[in-house]
Amino acid sequence: MSEGLIIEDLHLALSGKAPSRKVRSGEGPIARPVLSGVGLSVAPGEFVALVGASGSGKTMTALSVLGLLPPQIHVQSGSIRLGGTDLLQSDDRELNRIRGGRMGMLYQQPKRMFNPRMTIGSHLAEPLKLHRGLRGRQARQQALELLADAGFDDPARCARAYPHQLSGGMAQRAMLALAMAGQPELLLADEPTSALDKVLERQILALIDNQRRQHGLGVLYITHDLATVSAFADRVVVMDGGRVQESGPARTVLDTPRTAFTKDLLAASALTAAQVTSAQAPAAGTAVRIPVQPLLRTPTAGPPTAGMPLRIPVRVAGHTPVARTPLRTTVRIPVRRPPASEAGAPAPRTILALDDVTKRFRSNGRGARPALEGVSLSLREGEILGVLGQSGSGKSTLARLLVGVETPDRGSITRTIPSGERSTGDDGTAVQLVFQEPHDAFDPRITLRGSLEAPLLRRRNCAADERRERIYTAVRDVELEPDLLDRYPGQCSGGQLQRLTIARALLLDPAVLICDEATSALDAVTQRKVLDLLLRLHSDRRLSLIMISHDMNVIRYMSHRVAVLYQGALVELARTTDFFANPSHGHSKQLVAAARPDPRAATATGDPAASQPQAARALDLVSSTDA
Repeated sequence: MSEGLIIEDLHLALSGKAPSRKVRSGEGPIARPVLSGVGLSVAPGEFVALVGASGSGKTMTALSVLGLLPPQIHVQSGSIRLGGTDLLQSDDRELNRIRGGRMGMLYQQPKRMFNPRMTIGSHLAEPLKLHRGLRGRQARQQALELLADAGFDDPARCARAYPHQLSGGMAQRAMLALAMAGQPELLLADEPTSALDKVLERQILALIDNQRRQHGLGVLYITHDLATVSAFADRVVVMDGGRVQESGPARTVLDTPRTAFTKDLLAASALTAAQVTSAQAPAAGTAVRIPVQPLLRTPTAGPPTAGMPLRIPVRVAGHTPVARTPLRTTVRIPVRRPPASEAGAPAPRTILALDDVTKRFRSNGRGARPALEGVSLSLREGEILGVLGQSGSGKSTLARLLVGVETPDRGSITRTIPSGERSTGDDGTAVQLVFQEPHDAFDPRITLRGSLEAPLLRRRNCAADERRERIYTAVRDVELEPDLLDRYPGQCSGGQLQRLTIARALLLDPAVLICDEATSALDAVTQRKVLDLLLRLHSDRRLSLIMISHDMNVIRYMSHRVAVLYQGALVELARTTDFFANPSHGHSKQLVAAARPDPRAATATGDPAASQPQAARALDLVSSTDA
């Protein structure tokens, strides 16, 4: 029997030479470490989760296994073996036989991995020919069987489709079929579900789990979300700073983490924080006793236990912050500032309203399909409105309509933001959008300073000194240093770029900020920081927010009300607490049921089989819900 994947004492380094030159180990100036002593294994039939924040070294570990490291990064020492084959000593010809054959790959953005000019069936034909020697009718039949195993009700239709004709969930299923075409012994899955809603995420995870149980497939699942792995992983390996910080059985790591970094990941993924209403706001200058989550630590006294009271200054709009405490670091608790009506004040005015809005798009010459149908919805001043829905439900179309990028085919959108209340006084800039993928939101050829200055250059009365000051203020508001502005987008992390997209939106002093899946691609710690940043800006700047997300935990953490879209229709609108306690629509109930609990909950009972019912229920979703 194959020994599976074994990585021992792997060291990678970034050469000090220019990346345009080929780098050999030991050549040139002293190299900077990328990975230091990484060791892990994946046995046949085992599900191993490789977990860590952005930049921790997860993807570099996977690229090392694939033999696809960037030219400026080289292996200093260590070994990587797959079933007895030394991958670091294999030449390109041997690696080409292994990749797509003995080793399958799943990627975060599957549509980018497909050739847009080839059908899904044509993609499947290649590995079937190269690795299994199948051609013609045999290859076509095997392709249909692979697509059926990946959960497609109509495999023939999928085989005829081009990548752009598939939804995100369908594209990931097709990628899974492609990965399984060579009958691999190892599957490398690099963040394959981070851009999918929770229902589709469970379907993909269940399909992967089913494949490994049926075929003895070893799975190395790379993720930043500990909650994702709680129901499926046999073992968890936690990375930070290019090193393995902790590893062990999933139940042990999730129940009793040993390192502070793992504890921080668990606390951030739980997304629980003190929420203070205006009615409960402390008087100016007073200190309050708040139960502190494990994520909040003081360097002098060590980590406090859950529920331990500390004197912490709380910032609430309209109240003076408390003076600094004797602690060396002051912990800021994000406060979700409620609309005035929740605190007994007069009802806040409506600043955005949709009345019977319909938007249709033409599709393949078969007439127009509705992206939104008869949607009526309002946003109140100072409110955070959460918008939930699966992929293709119309969430992004709603955002584009509200910003003005699209116009409705029927109905009306009304903005009631009087000029003079915002520095712009311009309806065209009073509503700003924060995009899902921060790397796509900036021109890679322009420095970040140039990208942030571009919207201000359209203002004739905004001089250079004023532009510079406004940019610096916005950058500091999102807790970054202005020195970052001289970099290019490719020189920043995803978390830094996402903060800068928020800063660019704030430059025009909007009344409404729409966040379209703004944290879905971020690790749990970075996501928590960005969400807390949005809560602070909501309070300090009196922003109204629309949080569009498929992540139930984000919606619950942020929102006052929740709107649910399903197949382009608004099917439910309720207060957040009421929605999660008692959803009324069938689709809402399915979304709430699919929402992942605290990652430690699946193993809290101590029963080795405690997570199995969750995986079984996810498998049921595959047969009942189409992507």
